[in-house]
Amino acid sequence: MKIFYLFLFLILIEPSVSHAQEYSRDFGVISKEEWDLKTYDKDPEAPAVILFDQGKSIFFDTDEGGYDIRFTRTKRIKILKEAGIDYAEIAIPYYQDGFGKTEEVVSIEAYTYNLEDGSLTRAKLDQNLVYEEKKNNNWYRQKFTFPDVKVGSIIEYKYVVETPFLFNLPGWVFQTSIPTIFSVYQVSMIPFYKYAFLAQGIKHFDYRLSEEDRSERTFGKIVQNYGQNIGSGVVFHDLVHTFAMKNVPAFNDESYITSVDDYIMKVDFQLSNIYYPTGGTKEIMTTWPGLCESLNKHEDFGKYVKSCTRSAKKVLESEIDLNGMSQTEKSIAIIEFVRSHYSWNQINSKYASKNSKQLLNEKSGNNADINLYLLALLRTAGVDADPVIISTRNHGKIKADYPFEYFFNYVVVLVKIDNKSYLTDGTNDLIAYNEIPPRCINEKGLLVDDEEPVWISLVNHKNSIDSKNIRIKIDANHFVGEASVSINTSVFESFWYKNSFQNDTAKIREYLLKRGFSKVNMVSCFNFDRNRKPYVISFDSEFPIEQLGNKLVVSPFLNFPIRENKLKQKTRSYPVDFIYSKTEKYNSIIEIPSGYQLNSLPDDYHFGDDLVDIEIKFKNEDELIEANASYTLKKSVYQPNEYTTLKHCLDTIVKKFNEQIVFEKI
Repeated sequence: MKIFYLFLFLILIEPSVSHAQEYSRDFGVISKEEWDLKTYDKDPEAPAVILFDQGKSIFFDTDEGGYDIRFTRTKRIKILKEAGIDYAEIAIPYYQDGFGKTEEVVSIEAYTYNLEDGSLTRAKLDQNLVYEEKKNNNWYRQKFTFPDVKVGSIIEYKYVVETPFLFNLPGWVFQTSIPTIFSVYQVSMIPFYKYAFLAQGIKHFDYRLSEEDRSERTFGKIVQNYGQNIGSGVVFHDLVHTFAMKNVPAFNDESYITSVDDYIMKVDFQLSNIYYPTGGTKEIMTTWPGLCESLNKHEDFGKYVKSCTRSAKKVLESEIDLNGMSQTEKSIAIIEFVRSHYSWNQINSKYASKNSKQLLNEKSGNNADINLYLLALLRTAGVDADPVIISTRNHGKIKADYPFEYFFNYVVVLVKIDNKSYLTDGTNDLIAYNEIPPRCINEKGLLVDDEEPVWISLVNHKNSIDSKNIRIKIDANHFVGEASVSINTSVFESFWYKNSFQNDTAKIREYLLKRGFSKVNMVSCFNFDRNRKPYVISFDSEFPIEQLGNKLVVSPFLNFPIRENKLKQKTRSYPVDFIYSKTEKYNSIIEIPSGYQLNSLPDDYHFGDDLVDIEIKFKNEDELIEANASYTLKKSVYQPNEYTTLKHCLDTIVKKFNEQIVFEKI
C-alpha cells in the first residue's frame, strides 16, 4: 500500500524546547519556582498564568476493526490575582451527531494545590461535582469548579476524550485570555487519513518536529513467510507531529471582532482524503465547483428546493396575490409573507431539517428550512434567486483557500432583478426585505451555482443612523433636570433597538433607568412593523443635576454618548469590525435655569477624513443653549493600519461628547 501524508515538515535540529522558566511539566509534581511565582514578568497585570498546556491525539484500534481518536490534555494554572479565580471553572466540550454517535469524556482528574504554613495541601476534585450542560443540539460539555481555590493556588487537571468522528481531529489553541508559558501539542497520524493543516496567527513555532514512530502497527491480517509480510493486512508506522510555543501572550482585546476564534493562535485539522487499506480513495476536500454540485444534489439542499415547488405553487395561488406586481414587488410580498408566517427556531444550518409539508404544518424550522422554502417560492413566482451559503459571525470566518463544507453553517437568498441584486433572509421580520441580520454579516458567502464559484460580499453599505433630539429644563431649586427625548433610528441601529426590546415599553423604561435617569414616563414607540421607516422611541424623564458650590453642571447629551473607548491596545494586528457603518447624532436644547447664567461652554470641534467625521457645535441664544454633535464611522471594517487613527478618533468622541456645560448662580 502506498502511504500518503499531507504534512511534509522539515525536522528541526533542536533536541528540546528551552524552558522559559524551570517549571515542572509532570502531572502532580509542583516545583518551588511555581510557588515563588507572584506575578508573571511578561504580563504583570495578568490575573493568572498557564504554566503548561499539553495535548496529545492518537488513533487507536476499535473492536469493530476501525479507528477512533483519543485526545488527552494536561494543564496547569497559577492563580495570581482575585480575578484569576474565574479560571478555576472548567468546561470540556464534546460532540454528538444526533444519530447515535457521540464523543465520550472518558476521565477527568483535577487537583488544587495550596501552600499552608509552609506545607503543601492538595484538594482533589469530587467526581460527583462534575455536571453536564447542553450547549446546542450537537455540542455538550462537562463542567466542574476546582475546590479551595484562592490567590496563590496552583490548579491542574487532566482529561481524556475519545471520538469516533475522524473528520473532527482535535485542533489546538495556543492562546487564551491569560498568558501561557509553555504549550505543546502532539498528534500521531496514521496513513489512511490525510488532513489539511491550518495554522492561524502563528508566524513560526518555537518547535516543530515530524518524525516516524519506531513502533510498528498493523491493519488486517499479517502472515510472515520467509521474513516477508504477506496477506491482506498492512504494516505501518505513525507519523508523529509536534508543535510547541512558549511565552504566548494573552489575547485580551476582544472588542469589535467577529469571533475570538478567528484571531487567536491555533492549529486546526480538516480531513481531506481517506485512503482505504483495501484499496480506493475518498476525497473529502473537494473543489468549490464540486462543493456547489454536491449541495445542489443534496436531499436537504438542492433537492429540498425542488421538492418544495408543488407546495410553493399552492401557496402562491391561494395565499399571496401577485397579480399586476413588478418583479421587485413580487419579491417583497413573498419575503414579507415568509417572515410573517414562519418562525425561526434559533437553529443555524445550511441543510433543511424537515420536508415542506412539515414546515407548512408546524410553521417553524431552522434557517435552512425557511430560506430554502423562500427560495422555492421566489423561483416559482418567476423571480431570479439563488442560495448563498455563509458562516455566521459566531461560527468564524470562511477560509477561501480550503473548499470545506464545514466552514458554512447558514444559507441566505440572493435575489436578482434588472441587473441589481440584494441578499435577504426569511427568519427575521425586524429588518427591511433587502437586508440580512447583523449576525450574518461576515465578509463573504458562496453562491451555490453549477458553474464557476462566485463569492458574494455580505457587507451592507447603507449607513445606519441613531439620532437623538433632547430638550432639557432644569429645576434649580431641587437640582433635577427634566428631559424630553426622541430617538430616531434606521437600518441596523433600528434593528438593535427592536431586537433588544421587542417594542416593550417596560423593557425600554428599565434600560433607560440604568442609563442614569431617575424617572422615565410616557414611553412611546413608532414604526415597529414598518421596516422601511425609521424606528422611533420617545419619552419624558428626570435626572439628577450635579451641584458644585454655586454652580450647576449639565451633560448636554445626558448619558447617551459612549463613555469608554474599547480600543485599549497601542497597536492591533487584526481588523476592527463594527459590522456596519454608523452615524450618531445629537441635538440638544437646554433652557438656562432662572437665577443662573452661563459660566462656560465647551469649544466647538470638527475633524474629518476618509475614516471618520466628527463635529460638535454650541450656541447661546435667547436664554437657550443649543448643542449639536455628530460622528460618522464611515467604514464597517477598519484595517490594522487604520487602527491608530481610529483609536484617536474614538478617544476624541469619548472626551468631546461628554464635556459639560456649567451654569453659575447670579
